[in-house]
Amino acid sequence: MMRGVLAPFMRYWIRREHQARLARNASRTNGKKQEASHLANGHSTTAFVAFVANGHKANGVGQELRARKGVIDHGSAQTLQSKSKGLTKRQRLDEKKVTRFAEQGWSFFYYIVYWSFGMWIHVNSPWYPFKLDNLWIGYPHTPIPGPVKFYYLSQLAFWLNQVIVLNLEERRKDYHQMMTHHIITTTLMVMSYVNGFTRVGCLILVLFDLCDILLPLAKMFKYMSLEPLPDITFGLFLLSWLVTRQGLYTFVVRSVVFDTPYLLPFREDGAPEPAITRRRWATYSVLLTGLAILSLIWLLEIARVAKSAVMGKPVEDTRSDEEE
Repeated sequence: MMRGVLAPFMRYWIRREHQARLARNASRTNGKKQEASHLANGHSTTAFVAFVANGHKANGVGQELRARKGVIDHGSAQTLQSKSKGLTKRQRLDEKKVTRFAEQGWSFFYYIVYWSFGMWIHVNSPWYPFKLDNLWIGYPHTPIPGPVKFYYLSQLAFWLNQVIVLNLEERRKDYHQMMTHHIITTTLMVMSYVNGFTRVGCLILVLFDLCDILLPLAKMFKYMSLEPLPDITFGLFLLSWLVTRQGLYTFVVRSVVFDTPYLLPFREDGAPEPAITRRRWATYSVLLTGLAILSLIWLLEIARVAKSAVMGKPVEDTRSDEEE
């Protein structure tokens, strides 16, 4: 539904941009024609007298003019052919821009809804604002409240869908990183739901979703050529990344790795669910650390893009294909 609304909107926006560009070009062309007309009127009398005085050269001049006309006609034909090819490529790029805009618009809509939902759960939870010990105290936390269950399972469905979509879409430069991220995320969500660790899962989702609101918004501004909004929004995205994924998330991983052995008694393998065993604790620790490493890799790429923006270059999506 969102794509059905956003795609026509972007097509309208692109048409309006092209019309405005054509109007500016026509205005410049008319100005040049008027300037050339004034120059031609000023020299017309002198040119006529010279032509009459050199009448014996009329045939040669006529031949030269005809030759020049042939060259001009040939050049005009090549120019029209070149413009025709350029128009086809422009239309193809415009349609790709429409598709990308609709994709980013859907992501923006999804994340802003689910981040708001997750924040509502977070604010009304015993670990608010960041009491990490309460993620584990009182374990197992059963039964899972209805809103938390809906939030968690619908988020899991979204990430499973992302795995499918990633393999259906045209592959981008960071395909392997994204696939690794999606597999780790879905694995963690399934395990945490089965083992009763939805509290820490909800907290991590809220931390990660904030960045995913700002990045699609920056890309939407970029596709609409609304400078300098893409750079400003990208700066906010970078700040949120540093605070949530490189800052607060690190404390969550530390709590999982170092606090759970003291706050939760380990049980033997084969214990009834929900239960925490050393093997499961080690699995959670490795997977969460893997997400932290991926976030650090992406931060380096984000820093490179931010450096380009500071140097005056436009913010570009380095993950995209060559024609975007």
